[in-house]
Amino acid sequence: MRLETVKTFVLIVLIGISMLLSYTLWSYQPNSNRTIGGGIVDKETDVGGLSDKTKRSMVKPGEIIFHKQDRYYGFINAVERDQLYEEMQKWVITDFEAQASDEDLQKPNNGVELIFPDEIPMDIMNSLFKFGFDDFILPTWSIDRIFISFLTESKSLQLDFISSENNQTSHAVINDTKSYEKLWSMMANINEEKLQRYLVINEDTSPIYIPQDPVSLPNYSITATDINPGRFVNILFANPTIVRETNSESIGEAYFTDSRQLSVYSERMRMEYVNHATSNANEDVFITEVELLDRTIRNINSHSGWTGDYRLEDIHSPLLRVSFQMYYRGYPVFSNYKLSTIQQRWGVSQTGDMQLLNYDRPLFSFDREVLLREVDDLSSGENVIAYLENHTDVALENIQDIKVGYELIYKRDDQESEYIELNPMWYKKENGIWQKIVFDEDTNPKGVE
Repeated sequence: MRLETVKTFVLIVLIGISMLLSYTLWSYQPNSNRTIGGGIVDKETDVGGLSDKTKRSMVKPGEIIFHKQDRYYGFINAVERDQLYEEMQKWVITDFEAQASDEDLQKPNNGVELIFPDEIPMDIMNSLFKFGFDDFILPTWSIDRIFISFLTESKSLQLDFISSENNQTSHAVINDTKSYEKLWSMMANINEEKLQRYLVINEDTSPIYIPQDPVSLPNYSITATDINPGRFVNILFANPTIVRETNSESIGEAYFTDSRQLSVYSERMRMEYVNHATSNANEDVFITEVELLDRTIRNINSHSGWTGDYRLEDIHSPLLRVSFQMYYRGYPVFSNYKLSTIQQRWGVSQTGDMQLLNYDRPLFSFDREVLLREVDDLSSGENVIAYLENHTDVALENIQDIKVGYELIYKRDDQESEYIELNPMWYKKENGIWQKIVFDEDTNPKGVE
């Protein structure tokens, strides 16, 4: 009898526990702050960078070259080059005219040439410069160079917007005596403390200018501030509460749903986001390069994503892709592990709306800088040209650009402290890809990575 009583009591207790658990599950409301495998993720969508970038601040020439008779000069300090360009952006343009020509522009002996990293649409010029009138129509072609010549009689400047690919040119005039005199003074009285001799290759097609003498730039060691990749879950996923997390040896760290995935690489220094729900068929999408650039800048502004000095590198319309290059003190920064570029690619959703398809970017910002040493052993431009002319694997006509930039290297010392080194190197761009030129102890190139 007692045994039956005990069984009945235990059964009643189990039924009670079952009912309590069922009620708890039915009445549970998920907390929107508790997500990704139970971890706490705040609702913050600010990653700590700038949020007010514009086309005007992100489209800059990679070189400003002074033509004086048969000699060429460029800035020793890249920051001073950027400062001159910012002054040029304050000029007021008048007398704008667009024309097509089957002949190359005949440049005068004296002038100033602005060279952009890639072709940029003429539609963007009213965002980069000031126009003193409203009734003008910008042409649809793209340009990669602006040549400034001196009109001595009127003491004004003529700007020629040049498309190297299509032999098309637009002309404009700056009627400002002070601007004319300042630029002419820099041209007529070359200050060798600010400007250095440059050499040129491919002069008859797409000229490339490089410093003639050995280049001296500092090495930097920089501590970095990490960006929590979980913050991008709030930015890139419509409903963070359903995002799952994995961190395995085979897959690595990743956040995902059925249609989207954010993967973290390179010691949590870089991320790649993919939206699988977006169509790859972009052939039916009509969006101008300027609209694509605007959309990309707005998107990154929306989460304060400009965590360094990034500048427009490339607009690839067929793929709806925009790329930005990191710069440091006016020089481009390169990395073998995609730690120095921000890239977005757009596509069409199933409902026909534009959506972000891919988003690749670094997950750090620079913090404290330490100057390691001044580098005075970078090879001269003459040696670089000699290498290119004598290297059997290099065709000069395929080279798109040559410049000094910083190689970004992630390091960890014996105390497990993490930091970034920036080392100046020579780079060449061939078939759209930047490659480091490696020199031996005699400053003769020995190969390319």
